[in-house]
Amino acid sequence: MLELAKLIDLIVGFASPVVQDKLQRSELVIKLLKQLNLDPDHPPADFTAVYQYTLVEYGIGKPKPVLEMFRQAEIQAIFRKALDQNNPSLLLKEGETFLSGHALGDRIRELGIDARQEFYQFAAVFIEVAKRTRTPAEVLANQRLESLHRQVGGIQERLQRLPTLEAMRTEMARLAAQSYPILPSESDSSTSIQEKQCRAFALAQQMKGWFETLGYRFESYEAWQDDYFEWIIDIPVRRGRYDRILVRGIDGEVGLRDVKALRRSVETQRADEGWLVTARRISRAARDEVEKEENHDLGCYTFDELLDQDADFGGYLDWLESEIRRRGIEQRYVPLACTKEEIDPDTKQRMGVSRYDDRDGWIDGYIDLWLDDPAKEHISVLGEFGTGKTWFAFHYASQALQRYRDAQQRGVERPRLPLVIPLRDYAKALFLV
Repeated sequence: MLELAKLIDLIVGFASPVVQDKLQRSELVIKLLKQLNLDPDHPPADFTAVYQYTLVEYGIGKPKPVLEMFRQAEIQAIFRKALDQNNPSLLLKEGETFLSGHALGDRIRELGIDARQEFYQFAAVFIEVAKRTRTPAEVLANQRLESLHRQVGGIQERLQRLPTLEAMRTEMARLAAQSYPILPSESDSSTSIQEKQCRAFALAQQMKGWFETLGYRFESYEAWQDDYFEWIIDIPVRRGRYDRILVRGIDGEVGLRDVKALRRSVETQRADEGWLVTARRISRAARDEVEKEENHDLGCYTFDELLDQDADFGGYLDWLESEIRRRGIEQRYVPLACTKEEIDPDTKQRMGVSRYDDRDGWIDGYIDLWLDDPAKEHISVLGEFGTGKTWFAFHYASQALQRYRDAQQRGVERPRLPLVIPLRDYAKALFLV
């Protein structure tokens, strides 16, 4: 394996001038991987190979000062530690700490580049490459036969389209939670701990992104254990005043034991309130406990319930339901079939046409499959005037809304919230202006 300084020079030389064509970049990545004796789909299971493979996949087309960031011994140590301990949360926690206190981050920002965004992109590729170091038999067992290079390319494209750091962190957490452990563990107990850490990490990134979106400030206090994490956030209440909220995230069901632990932590940290947050389940005993007068400063929430505290879609959902009733869509809607052209990716010529009808659940069934596909991109439903596009949009939104309402009432994970935006109304509004 090359020294990183030489590898970076090689990467920069491969992509000079800057590669803009996606196909050309892909060809260069594969060529360089093979030149380094790295299998494009199965990198060796050691840190040096994983790190250098990641640098090639991530680095083609990047400016040299950005690549130099990943030559820093401290950065390499963070990634080695995350791989050795099978703990992706270390990448964000320790990576952000290093970049915020190091002049390197300032130098990259002078180029108009956000060092943290580049770090997240590199880390997402690293996570995916590390997963593929498992043996081909393990890959087969998990039905992960798709090209690693193609998969990494899709991840990079998704990250580049995400507009905020919070969204990028959440996507990283989703990637980390998809398939764990990264490498085979030596015992079932260690696997269980790593899986818990991974789920807690995913919840933490979702919560952090939400709190940052609301403009809440994080204090320096932070605690991480195998089955929970804690922060203190500051919520403005009026000019110059704020409430200090101790937030404890739980992996698994919140119970009485967690409420009592939260009480102790609130008192120790002298916080104004304490919130217990979990991805899914809260026991009835825990909910009853926080309803007691002596626990008026404590709260238990699933992550969806936490969002409900500040994101009220009630007015919109009421409008959507009334619009569906007014149009009589569910009584008069007729199921629609649809067709989709099959295009040769090389010649760009039409190879055939797929028709989706009652055998596939009509167009509803195709949209269901599209929404469930992690590799999906934009989709448009095309048709002549009066063929039912608007009615289908409201019909499908009605079905999605019902699933959302049912999940909300039952307290289980909520599906997507349908957003219907009648563009015809916007066109009229612009015309009037």
